[in-house]
Amino acid sequence: MRSMSYSSVIMESMNKYPELRIIDTKKIYKEKFSYVPEPAFHKAVSRMTKNGDILRIGKGVYCKPKKGRFGTVASSESDILEHYLGKGKNKGVIVGYKMYNRYGLTTQISKTAEVYSKVSLEDKKTVKNVLVQRINLDFNEKTIKMIELLEVLQNYRRIEDLSSHAVKAFIEDSVRYYDNGILKKLMDKIGYKKSTLASLKNVLDFYNIENDISQYLNGTSKYNPLRMEELNDITS
Repeated sequence: MRSMSYSSVIMESMNKYPELRIIDTKKIYKEKFSYVPEPAFHKAVSRMTKNGDILRIGKGVYCKPKKGRFGTVASSESDILEHYLGKGKNKGVIVGYKMYNRYGLTTQISKTAEVYSKVSLEDKKTVKNVLVQRINLDFNEKTIKMIELLEVLQNYRRIEDLSSHAVKAFIEDSVRYYDNGILKKLMDKIGYKKSTLASLKNVLDFYNIENDISQYLNGTSKYNPLRMEELNDITS
């Protein structure tokens, strides 16, 4: 098959994508067009970009624009998040200030969305205002809840305008999802700090939840971990 024929096949296939569809070229090439020489694939993508059939929204990431009477519209933040989180939100998790704000832990709002996702094939990538970090995990409810808890424990002293009441409620709800096996997977894939694990142990012990976190630590006091009593000193 000649280069022109390859281009025709690729362009015909990609033109069938729905409007606002996120197109990660590395992923699509691997999954659908690996039989095509890479130069021919990238040539087709370049031609489609030049024609306005697709729009570049990040390195190696494009979208199928929505064309209307008022012009061309690119994929929004919510479209990008849906792509990396999955429609059932089982392919990733939002972390950082957007997560903190969603739980009412702070009133601070970030223009940047941070995501852990198994969708991307690259370790890190930026798509418009969405920062994506590849984490190859089964993002079930327990795993997501534990990631959110660990992210809060790891960063809580740096979260601006933190509400102690909201943090207490968040921790109390989150600890019931604790699982030793999931923690081991998160340590392998994400690798939280020992000070974060010491904070997690303090929190779990406070609520009398069995855990084997001691295997990762040499005591807890030297890590300067969170104590539940400390939340009383944070501005509500």
